Amino acid sequence: MSAPVWDGSGRDPWMPQRLDSRIEAASAEEKIRRAVWAALSDWLTQTSRRVVRGDRPPDLDAIWARVPAWRDAVEAIVYRGAIYEALQSAYRAIFGADFAWDRRVFVTRYLTEVTNRLVRVPDEVFDLVAGQIAQGAGLGETLSKIVKRVDTVLSTTETPRWQNRAVVIARTETIGALNGGRLDAFRAFAEDEDEELEKLWLSTSDSRTRPTHRAADQQRTPLGMPFLVGGFSIEFPGDPMGPAQEVIQCRCTMLLVEPGEEVALTNRQMKRAAR
Repeated sequence: MSAPVWDGSGRDPWMPQRLDSRIEAASAEEKIRRAVWAALSDWLTQTSRRVVRGDRPPDLDAIWARVPAWRDAVEAIVYRGAIYEALQSAYRAIFGADFAWDRRVFVTRYLTEVTNRLVRVPDEVFDLVAGQIAQGAGLGETLSKIVKRVDTVLSTTETPRWQNRAVVIARTETIGALNGGRLDAFRAFAEDEDEELEKLWLSTSDSRTRPTHRAADQQRTPLGMPFLVGGFSIEFPGDPMGPAQEVIQCRCTMLLVEPGEEVALTNRQMKRAAR
């Protein structure tokens, strides 16, 4: 592994790339957040109408009956919507719009993994509702109070829980899609050019950055080797295979570089077009 070429003093040679990454991530994150919140709030509203039935006990089975509807919503976001577009952008930055990126094995596997993560939301809802019913029953509460507990869990307005959940999903899935796509695009580019290239970790320089991610800033490694972050092997910032404490709401990015050089090869489509 080669050492960083910038020692942290003077002008940051990677500042333009850091800023570009933050702008791109912010835009993609907002699109994903809106899509997730629209799907989640609609699903919760429709589910609540089936679970909470006036003066009758809450119907927990109604949550499972609504699982197919949630899966359909997730697949629309992942395979045709905002997450799909975020993943696509990484390939376009290097190869332009004509590259058959969606035929890559990585893309199929990654989108499947995202779907498998997001379809678990009904499990979370069921556990929360069942927990509130059990707690209310244990306290000897009236049916109306228990129904109110359930109504609060499923409400999209009474607590910030679900809006916060949409934000966490958006932040985590945005970085995972952008950087996962980047790594696979980097590998495709290296194979095409028959070059030995490296990936370089760039952290976000502010007070919210994890100490372990700040320490990983400018870490360079061959494309086929993982980064070492917080003592863990991580293929790319936001790698869902990494530990939660190093992945959830990560805001880092990475660049494609030549060994020992300060020249970023990440955005290559204009150079290719000029050949």
